[in-house]
Amino acid sequence: MNHLLYDAHLHLQDRRLDCVRSGLPTWYCKENVARIVVNGTQVSDWPDVLQLAEQMQQVLPSFGIHPWWIENRPEDWLNRLIGHQESIPSVIGEIGLDRWFKKDNMEDQVSVFLDQWHVANERGLPVTIHCLKAWGTLLDLIEKHPHQGPGFLLHSYSGPLEMVDAWVKLGARFSISGHFAHPRKASRREVFQRIPLDRILIETDAPDMPPPEEWVKFPLPTEPDQKPINHPGNLISIYDFAAKWLKIPQDELESIIEHNFREMFGMVM
Repeated sequence: MNHLLYDAHLHLQDRRLDCVRSGLPTWYCKENVARIVVNGTQVSDWPDVLQLAEQMQQVLPSFGIHPWWIENRPEDWLNRLIGHQESIPSVIGEIGLDRWFKKDNMEDQVSVFLDQWHVANERGLPVTIHCLKAWGTLLDLIEKHPHQGPGFLLHSYSGPLEMVDAWVKLGARFSISGHFAHPRKASRREVFQRIPLDRILIETDAPDMPPPEEWVKFPLPTEPDQKPINHPGNLISIYDFAAKWLKIPQDELESIIEHNFREMFGMVM
């Protein structure tokens, strides 16, 4: 049985995907990719995300300000976020906390995160979260302000094993990206073995987080700094990798992911 496939997190609006974007709707139909969650990261790219949702039946739009870009936000950013949420069924994200990229603005990061979190809670919306080196702070915030929707995604989860049970209790979902196929990420398998199967999703994070070369089905030219670019079509490879990594038959994994995706994002599909 061929199940439908789902990409829980990517950035299809990114300029690095300009060369492949126009051919993706046909490819998605051919490969039974039913839905993809396209995440905005700052106010300036929200119109592009909205346009993709209007042009491509597979796109579920997600609007948010990523912690890397909070200093670029205009004064009326929160009203614009609410306006986008009212214009089309959508997700809140990509939002979050990050002490790896910048450590001296955590108070502002928390404020922006909570503003967006409250918008999601007021509307009962799913949320996509980025977190690096701020897991304790994030856990404390969500324990104090519980999620009021179908779940929040800790995308490409890099948090500690010891926190998994607490996150599950709070309603978290966890996504596997091609990044985990790199040998240096082998220890993440122990973490994901702790996560209940009904909380796992698959993501590409394209054009970022490419899998290692042997898992790349759709190579793209590198950036000027030689950094590889992740093609959204590598979703197929990530499903294949995840099935082997979790020791689950691929057909079974596809069924699980389809159920989990619809449980979390069904209200905006």
